[in-house]
Amino acid sequence: MTALPEFRSEEARVRYIAAYDAVVRDWPVPFEEIDVETRLGPTHLIASGPPDAPPLLLLGSFAASATVWRVNVEALSQHFRTYAIDVIGQAGKSRAMHPIRNRRDYAPWLGDVLDALAVRRASIVGCSFGAMLALSQASLMPERVDRVVLISPVGAFASQYWKLTYATRIKAPLVKFARRLVRSKKTRSLADMGLKPPADLKWATLMGMTMISFSKVAITRAPAFGGRELRAIRAPALLLIGDAEKLYEPEAMLERAKRRMPGLEGAVVPGADHIAAMSQPGLVNDRIIRFLKKPA
Repeated sequence: MTALPEFRSEEARVRYIAAYDAVVRDWPVPFEEIDVETRLGPTHLIASGPPDAPPLLLLGSFAASATVWRVNVEALSQHFRTYAIDVIGQAGKSRAMHPIRNRRDYAPWLGDVLDALAVRRASIVGCSFGAMLALSQASLMPERVDRVVLISPVGAFASQYWKLTYATRIKAPLVKFARRLVRSKKTRSLADMGLKPPADLKWATLMGMTMISFSKVAITRAPAFGGRELRAIRAPALLLIGDAEKLYEPEAMLERAKRRMPGLEGAVVPGADHIAAMSQPGLVNDRIIRFLKKPA
C-alpha cells in the first residue's frame, strides 16, 4: 500500500509542509509538536496547555488537519491539555501505512495515540468527520472516553452520503471543468463546496494548498449509526450545529439526534457554518468548556 495521504509530487509536499508550518508558527499559546507510533502508522499531534491538566483530544474535519483548531486552543488550553491531531490518512503530517477500511479501524488507532501519550481516558471534541470519529470512539472504546463534543457531524445521526458525493465528486469537478473552459487560473476553494471563507486566513491558505497538493487521502464512508449503538453510548455528549449548516437543516437534525440518542445535549450556534468552532470560536469555546467542566 502507498502511504496516505499521497502527494502529487515532492514539490507539492514541500509547499504543503511549508504552509502547514506557517500556520503552526502563529499558534497562540506555547506548544509542542509530537509524533507517536500507532498500528496504522506515525501520527502527528500539536499539544498545548498544562501537562497535568485534563486531556482533551481535538479531531478536525475532512482534510482539515490539526491546524483547524488554532483559533480555539488559546481558550481551551487554559483548562485542558489539548492534543490537536492530524487524523491518520487525512491531510497533515500523519502517514497511514496500512489500509483504513471503516470507522472501526480508527478506534484502536486512537487508543494507540492515548497509550503513547500515557493517557488512560480523555474527552474528545470533533468537527464534521472528526465528530463522527469521536462518537464512534465513545461507542467502541467507552473505557477510554470521558465526554464527547460533536460539531456538525457527518454521518452519525443520518447519512449525508449523497450530499457529500455531490459536493466532492460532481460539483467540484464541474467547477474545475468550467474554469478550464474559460481558462481561469483560480484554484479550487471551500466556496466551491458551499462553505464560507474561513476566518483564519493562514489556515485558508493551507486549505487551498491542500486541494492542489494531494492526489489521494483515506476515504471512509460515514453511514448513520444504528439506534441500538447510539442508545448504548454512555459518555455524556454535546451536539453543536451552526445555523448556516448546508449538509442538513440544523434544528431538524438536532431534534432527530436527541430522539436517537437519549440524554444528548445540543444547541444551534448562531452565525456559524459547518466549521462552527472557527466561525464562532467564542461561542463554541464557551459551550465546550462549560460542558466538559460540568459536574458529573
